Amino acid sequence: MSVILICLGDSQDDKYEGILKLLDVLLSAQKEPEEKKQILANDFDIKMTKQLESEVSLMCNLSKGVEEYGRLIGRQQGLQEGLKEGLKEGILSSIINLMDSMGWSAERAMDALKIPESEQRLYFYELNKQ
Repeated sequence: MSVILICLGDSQDDKYEGILKLLDVLLSAQKEPEEKKQILANDFDIKMTKQLESEVSLMCNLSKGVEEYGRLIGRQQGLQEGLKEGLKEGILSSIINLMDSMGWSAERAMDALKIPESEQRLYFYELNKQ
């Protein structure tokens, strides 16, 4: 599999013409199929046949699907970050509770919670912030 990344630019840019404009029109999630057909016919002299109209509509659906997929991935990453942050806060709260109720040092509380040494520095830092 190969990936090709093309910067389509901006419609206000001087170089926004030719293949870049054509790709932008075809892949745009913001333009409706009718608007795309009109631009293709007027700006590129592309005759709209039934088959081509069908393919333009398909491209519209594809670009909207790609955009939605991007949103979904973003939400999923946000959820993962939120879960990590929540877990960190929960562990920090447990450390503080053990220190308060048992009179333990932060190190002993982390050992009791089986927090790996590689992560203990993070919790020492968070405890010192409070």
